Amino acid sequence: MNTIHRSAAAAIAVGLLSLAACVDGPETAAPGAGARVDLAAGADRRPDISLAIEQAERRLDAGREIAAARQALAEVLADPALTLDQRDQARLAMSRVLEAEGDHEAAIAAVESLLGEHAVEEPWPLQRAAERRLRLLVTGSEEKPLPEEPFDAERASPFARALARYFPVQESGPRELTVTVITFGGNREVSERLRTFAIPTAIRALRQEACPRCDKVSINRMSHGTDGWTQIPAARPLLGSSLAVFYFDLGNHRIPARYDADLPLPTADIAARLEKGEGLIAVRERAGAPPAILIAAPRKAQLPAVEEALAAMTEVPAGPIAVPLPDGLTPAEIQAVVRTGFPAYRTCYEALLERRPDAAGKIPLSFAIHGDGTVADVQVDAAAATLRDATADRCMVEATRGLRFPAIGKKTTVVYPIEFSPGD
Repeated sequence: MNTIHRSAAAAIAVGLLSLAACVDGPETAAPGAGARVDLAAGADRRPDISLAIEQAERRLDAGREIAAARQALAEVLADPALTLDQRDQARLAMSRVLEAEGDHEAAIAAVESLLGEHAVEEPWPLQRAAERRLRLLVTGSEEKPLPEEPFDAERASPFARALARYFPVQESGPRELTVTVITFGGNREVSERLRTFAIPTAIRALRQEACPRCDKVSINRMSHGTDGWTQIPAARPLLGSSLAVFYFDLGNHRIPARYDADLPLPTADIAARLEKGEGLIAVRERAGAPPAILIAAPRKAQLPAVEEALAAMTEVPAGPIAVPLPDGLTPAEIQAVVRTGFPAYRTCYEALLERRPDAAGKIPLSFAIHGDGTVADVQVDAAAATLRDATADRCMVEATRGLRFPAIGKKTTVVYPIEFSPGD
């Protein structure tokens, strides 16, 4: 049971999700090395350079004196006293100049070039700012998915065993092997639970099965998980020797068409297939390199189901594979939206506590989610409720009516119990 503690006075505990028939302050910069300095002879000019960059950025913020901002940034970039961190800041600002001048493609290329000059495995101070800018320029939104925490287990999926052949062990020379996997998007916890890309474990198991007494091989695994497609420019130097895994949905994880050459299928083809309501798996063989793999679904919450289908495959598919998906919203999608109603539910409970200080129990909410995401037919399931109060019930019903769910074009019926208890 997940619990939200709101104060010493009371707490809201969220019961397990039960679905009816239709449903079986600012972001901190990435850590990195300190600013590296290559000063010309004479006084330290770094403060002057920082001021010049800041003034140029202010001009850009105000949308005026774009030519003056360009000139100032050009002078900064030509200054031999420029540090690497100041250079990155100035180049990001120059991308804004290009955008303000109407050269959108050049603005994108400038950020891609900056990202491409930094190794994907080495975080740097302005990395997140550069990724946000690239996302904004290409999609119009800076929104990105949240990172996930890893989960470990000692086994390999059938698909990991199928991928082992792309990482052959040399029969002569050093008995060492490096397996590099780069993922763009996805949920690392899901991948680790499914052991989708546990290739080193698969290689060891296959070698043990074939020759129990053969020499052991030292296998190094390098796994680079990224937030999504904004890291493609930085990862290109590694793609030629790495297994590349791309996650794609029709929302925030939709990879722009400018990166079609990196994907197993063109993005227009991917989107057309997903719009049918099915998931998609595709693999593109690459000469002299492990394949590029696509895991795609109409909605982000459906990606784990597609990856589960991939992990169970015993062979690498030769062509695109459609993955059937449930019609309704997933429990995770429903839970995420209901949790946005917790502040309103808390207000309902606090009002009840003023009348009944010892009030505690469960209020099960029954409601229907229409295809457009709106909520209807909200009521308290009186037979299952252990906390009854007419005023609190009305308050909970009104709060639930205001929820908005992803529009999937089909009706979903839900029973969601909310449990309340006074604080200790």
